[in-house]
Amino acid sequence: MPFVALLVLLVLSACSAPEREPQQALAVPVGFVPRTVSFVARPKLLSPTGTLTLHVPARYDTLLTWLDQADTPMGDKAKYRFVGASGCLLQESGFYKAGTVCQDTLDRLTIITQMTSSAAESLTTVARRIEHMDEVSRGLDLAPTVWKAKKLLAVHGRTFSVVESFGGSTMVATPYEQVRAVTVLQSAGYNWEVTLLFECKQRNCQNLAREAYQTLQSVRLDTAARR
Repeated sequence: MPFVALLVLLVLSACSAPEREPQQALAVPVGFVPRTVSFVARPKLLSPTGTLTLHVPARYDTLLTWLDQADTPMGDKAKYRFVGASGCLLQESGFYKAGTVCQDTLDRLTIITQMTSSAAESLTTVARRIEHMDEVSRGLDLAPTVWKAKKLLAVHGRTFSVVESFGGSTMVATPYEQVRAVTVLQSAGYNWEVTLLFECKQRNCQNLAREAYQTLQSVRLDTAARR
């Protein structure tokens, strides 16, 4: 009986744990290229330190770096966007973002860093985030978002929440495909939410989720204080 009870506990623990990444080093997939993002220190703005390395689709040949400013406490976001040079290169910023937002066709990956009070990602955190997004959508009279999948994923020692969805946003009302991966790290004495937002709004988006997971499996965060 003690052995059976131990076996049951092990099975239950495995079900609630994040999916683990393969232990071997991953080769760069065909059609992808290795890239590095260095977190930029900005005057009068706290920022995490270090770098993020990853593999991105080769068509993302341009990296845009800017500060999306807000008028709320802890609202400023540092953004690092991989996009094709022939795509929309607008950089949204400010409380009123009219004229700074790409609307028609989207095919991009945006990395966002922002201070947070959260200590780690969990399915409970994901549920709260989804509830907030649904409230915002109702307030803006947007079509309900379709939440297609949500999970925890362990990548090189860090836990990411990953959510696949089809819906609009505060900036782009027309529904489109999105994959949002979030992890929390400690750096410079603060907690930082690091988001990888994969977006596709065009005729063919069937490869978005597959490419997003290929990129996520390659992500390595090198910071002054790992978490």
